[in-house]
Amino acid sequence: MCCVLLLAGIHSARAQQPCHDEPQVVFRFISGNDMFYIPWNDNGARLDSLCERLDPAKLETDSVRVDGYGSSKKIVKIHCNRVKSALILRRGLTEDHFTTTNRIGSFNGLSDVVVVTCPVLEQRATETPVTTEREADRQPERQQTVTEKTQEPTQETTTTSDRQQTVIHEVTKEAQVQTGETPKPVPSRWYAGLNVGIPFFWGDMLSTAADKTHVGFAAGVQGGYHISDLLAVSLSVDYARGKLGARDYAEDYLLAPDGMTWYVPQEQAMQRYGDLYSKVSLVNVGLSRDMNINRIFGKPAAGHRFTVWGSPTVYGQFFSADIYTKADDKRYSDGTTKPDGLSLGLGGALTLRYRVTRCIGLQLKNSLLWMTDNHFDGIRTPFGKTKHNTLWMPQVGILWNIK
Repeated sequence: MCCVLLLAGIHSARAQQPCHDEPQVVFRFISGNDMFYIPWNDNGARLDSLCERLDPAKLETDSVRVDGYGSSKKIVKIHCNRVKSALILRRGLTEDHFTTTNRIGSFNGLSDVVVVTCPVLEQRATETPVTTEREADRQPERQQTVTEKTQEPTQETTTTSDRQQTVIHEVTKEAQVQTGETPKPVPSRWYAGLNVGIPFFWGDMLSTAADKTHVGFAAGVQGGYHISDLLAVSLSVDYARGKLGARDYAEDYLLAPDGMTWYVPQEQAMQRYGDLYSKVSLVNVGLSRDMNINRIFGKPAAGHRFTVWGSPTVYGQFFSADIYTKADDKRYSDGTTKPDGLSLGLGGALTLRYRVTRCIGLQLKNSLLWMTDNHFDGIRTPFGKTKHNTLWMPQVGILWNIK
């Protein structure tokens, strides 16, 4: 009788062993980023080992526990969904197999981790262990499953041997159907940038004049907000200045000091277009709606290091202009013809961006716009209605992503 009671007590003690004796696998995430980088930090090896050992046919409902740890329940929930989706897609598990907990805090001193705890691990088919009853009674000590690594992933997409690209950026439609949840997009980000470039003006006079091409200078700042991987809004402020000269067919046109153009001599003083040049300065403020053109080809393309952005833009412009003589660089205009205080411009930009790191990017920005201010170059035509004035401003710049 005593032996029976003793055996019963031993069995009861074993049944009440704490859950931390169950096998645990820890997956690491980059702080502040919800993407599951599988090849990074041994995540791939752990995922492969876990998938090979799990047998969905032998798992009971709610038998696989998924615990997420981090500083925000929102990001922790996404981390857990990433890991569950990987197991669903690779091993055929269903949402019924999981019980999920999102925790604020750390696990064994580690934050931004997902811990998968499984009561049943199937041994690999290639293993044929021979154990005795005494060995079976021994409980191996649980080993730490995370090795601290400080290196960051060098690419968002890495190819492993005999596998396709293994970065899971978001849950696929198949996983969404099985989990019943729709993953949230990558958190939006603010960004700021600096640009320098060369402005090219076209009006009554133009930068690419008959005698030479006048090279100007432009510098500006921009800032924006990524609404999604497809859309963003941005605000830019640029300062530009440059010289303009006469067209080849207009060198003999005559200009009066008040900015009026004549084609035959008059009684008042006049100068040939070919003997004059216009000096223009501009403050250009643009409000843009930006679209990631890569997104047309799918979400993976939208996250590529190279992206192309199209930006329809409305501009507010402030011009300053005067006419000078080439011979002595003295001001020729009398100041009566001035650009408007504020004029509008319509156009946009086509931008090629390259992501150097997660925080820094480079861009080649080409802006082309139509300007409504017909006096921007200090000249007015006899009819005063010709408004085919344009500005092309290629720029290079650097961008900073602000979390």
